[in-house]
Amino acid sequence: AQESMGSIEIRDALWKKCEHYARIGDLDNCLKTNEECLKYTIAGGPKMDLMFQRIRLGIAFGNNEIAAKSVQEATKMVKDADWERRNRLKVYEGLYLVFIRDFKTGSKLLADSLSTFATSELLDFKQFVFIAVITSLPHLSRPELKKNVVDSPEVVSVNNSALNELVNAIYNCRYKNVFTALEQVCQDMRKNVFLTAHVNYVFREIRVMVFNQFLDSYSSVTLKSMSNAFRIPLNVLDSMLSTFINNERISCKIDRVNGSVVTFRGDATNFQYHKLLKSSDLLLNRIQKLSRSVEMQ
Repeated sequence: AQESMGSIEIRDALWKKCEHYARIGDLDNCLKTNEECLKYTIAGGPKMDLMFQRIRLGIAFGNNEIAAKSVQEATKMVKDADWERRNRLKVYEGLYLVFIRDFKTGSKLLADSLSTFATSELLDFKQFVFIAVITSLPHLSRPELKKNVVDSPEVVSVNNSALNELVNAIYNCRYKNVFTALEQVCQDMRKNVFLTAHVNYVFREIRVMVFNQFLDSYSSVTLKSMSNAFRIPLNVLDSMLSTFINNERISCKIDRVNGSVVTFRGDATNFQYHKLLKSSDLLLNRIQKLSRSVEMQ
């Protein structure tokens, strides 16, 4: 075939083989053929298409090394790519970062691609908006939430009742609706290949965010009032707050004598200093344990 056909025909044949191996889930042969196809590809655009295929394979097979390397290679080729492929690379890189739980960076790339989405080979627009919004929620301030999500025409155009209810409950401080909507959103996340591994993480981060948002309005509030506001049992709220306080995610203390939560806002630099000291102590303890283990061997 290579003797009777030109390089373009050979490349097209190899690309079809790549797609076939990808459909049947043959990772090794698909990567091998993809590499061979790359040798017959000169233009930057088609080269990026091959990298996109590798990123899809890496994510589908949970192979971060393949996906990360392919994202890096595609980024090097972007200067020779057209406008559409540059936008598609943002989506691919954003979804890869979400896949490895770098939500802060990934969500920014996805948000930038809302108005230029053209990556239907990966997911449909409704799923894309869902991922873009849910990954950005833990990191957005209320003004940013208003600008980037609540007033976004792309987000508004997608009818996702649970997600819309969660966003509006957070923005409008309707705390009684937060956990009901969050539960449904978490159920939807379990059905999404990019988010299913991060359900517990998102559930925790959004709870931290809404608790901090609620407590920012008070110097002191009773546990009962907070329990009523969120419509969760008192003992459950106590347990959640205790965990977050112990992990230094919420700046407050629980006064069980008076049944209240007392907030405090210390100096940020001092807080980071003590957090660094605590992390350093944990690291030293682990190094000492490892050292003792090596000496025993």
